[in-house]
Amino acid sequence: MEIAGDEVEASEIRRLVVEADQLDPAGLRVSGARIVGQLDLSDVVAKRPLVLRDCVSELPVVLDRAQFTVLDLRGLVAPSVSGVRITIEHDVSLSGAKLTAPSQEIALDLRGLRVGGSVYLNEGFSAVGSVVLSSGRIGAVLDCRGSRVRSTGRGAALQGVDLQVGDAAFLSHGFTAVGEGEHAAVRMRGARIDGQLILREGRLVGPRALDLRHARVGKDLLMPFAGIEGAVQLDGLVYEGLPRDATVDEWLTLLATRTPDYSTQPWVQLAAAHSAAGNERDARRIRVAQQRDLRRRGRLSRWGRTWHLVTAITVGHGYRPALALVWLAGVLAVSVAVVLLSGAVRCSTVEQVGYALNVATPLVKVDAARCTVDSGSAAGQAVLASTWLLQVLAWAFATLFVAGFTGLVRRNA
Repeated sequence: MEIAGDEVEASEIRRLVVEADQLDPAGLRVSGARIVGQLDLSDVVAKRPLVLRDCVSELPVVLDRAQFTVLDLRGLVAPSVSGVRITIEHDVSLSGAKLTAPSQEIALDLRGLRVGGSVYLNEGFSAVGSVVLSSGRIGAVLDCRGSRVRSTGRGAALQGVDLQVGDAAFLSHGFTAVGEGEHAAVRMRGARIDGQLILREGRLVGPRALDLRHARVGKDLLMPFAGIEGAVQLDGLVYEGLPRDATVDEWLTLLATRTPDYSTQPWVQLAAAHSAAGNERDARRIRVAQQRDLRRRGRLSRWGRTWHLVTAITVGHGYRPALALVWLAGVLAVSVAVVLLSGAVRCSTVEQVGYALNVATPLVKVDAARCTVDSGSAAGQAVLASTWLLQVLAWAFATLFVAGFTGLVRRNA
């Protein structure tokens, strides 16, 4: 049945929907009408589509716990729509709808929705007030391309806590979410997205722009950072493959400077993704950057922070063990210089070099038996004392090299 006209009573729409078995299988279609009174279809079970296209309602539309085969509210203009625990067999569309809720109110409340198909909040959809999809189940796509959502102080602009999406989620191509106060612009904590999560050409604005804590993305994560204007929370975020649309350097900057505090998991996830893709060089860069962030913001004791700094300088936290060999070579060079410049070691120049290497090199010894040290002079005593110290340092750097090469330092870090 199709109704077109200037006005239609909300009570008449409800009567027709309740008597849906008498309707045409195409369901009820109302186009371009002003709805008089509050449309309340709570708990209605309709085995037909409901289409309210380009309609205007001065009062909130209530669809709590209702059941439809298809719900089409494209172009609807209303203060708000409430569809808590609504069930739709196929698709839900609010494409181009304009919702303007009073301050501190929710513009679109679809908590606990069950949708067999897709949810379309695209093609110019706008909401002043939060859009809530938390604890919902969407069988196919969540499409928010080109939509604009602005929170007025009650929760995040787009809330999808524990939301499950069977395919991709598009928060992209002109999607804009603006949060206020302590609330995130987009909060999808614990969400499960079986397809891609796409934020390409989207814009998220707020002190906390994006909250993806403990979310899981089954396929690609397409998340450029240019449109994210605020802090991000990524603790527990898991995704498949390499994240796209952002370079490794951009990820390192994001995790180190735009997250509220240090967390191990986002670093480990990023490094594991690059390692699985065969990008071992980038994986090492990520792990070293993680250790720098741990030293800067992590909960380390004073001695723990000191040891962390030592391993950073000497072996790159175990990911650059060759640094220890550079330090060891420096110790040997200093040992040779001390012996040659002291004048207290009596033998040829070549034998003096051998003597210096002999006293400083761990395990490997060079024959320098013909050299004698004038221990009675101040210079000779200085040579003996310095070579003892240099030998300790040489052993330390050799040990750090072995620990870094075998991964012991990495495990401790």
